Amino acid sequence: MAQLKRIVHGAATLGVIAACELGTHYAASTPGAEGFGLAVVLAPLLLITLAAAARTPRRVWLLPLWACGCVALWMARAPLIRHFQWGAYFEHLSIMLIMAFMFGRTLAAGRQPLCSQFATVIHGKLTPAVAHYTRRITVAWTAFFLAVASLSTLLFVASPLVVWSTFANYMTLPLVAAMFVGEHAWRRVALPNVQRASMFAAARAYQHTMHGRAGRAQ
Repeated sequence: MAQLKRIVHGAATLGVIAACELGTHYAASTPGAEGFGLAVVLAPLLLITLAAAARTPRRVWLLPLWACGCVALWMARAPLIRHFQWGAYFEHLSIMLIMAFMFGRTLAAGRQPLCSQFATVIHGKLTPAVAHYTRRITVAWTAFFLAVASLSTLLFVASPLVVWSTFANYMTLPLVAAMFVGEHAWRRVALPNVQRASMFAAARAYQHTMHGRAGRAQ
């Protein structure tokens, strides 16, 4: 039952992300849909911050602050609608940079690389060869997200909005999936003598690690 709930939760999350990306691209490619685009950009951020504020002991002042932020956004809606594409760009850029930071910060001296943490969940204590490999893969994921952020910026500045939107909303997730599948395939070559874990096991290790990090942060 718990596994089914995780699957349903994961599918629902992907569904929401896909709906937001479709909505953002529709607004970017349809004249007059800027207000809808702004709503699509802001709604996930507002819901995430509301849920985060409601779960903390500081909700007494965070929830009123959240409400004041909503009022400020409403009052500034006219210029925000006119330039909603900047909100969409900064949202995409922020996600890529946060992911790069999440992987990259674990490469600092004295810390365990994030991919090593995933591997530890699956295999337990890591051999030197596996630890070396997972560190390199952590570097690769950091570079990947930085590259996506850089290309997104280049397209946003130098190409029509619809071109940037196609990349940001239709190609980012497939690129992440391709990176994940490619790394899984390369692992068979780089570590031929190591017991192979399925991609589903890797996904569960990621979820387990992220939940653990979130719990320690609270």
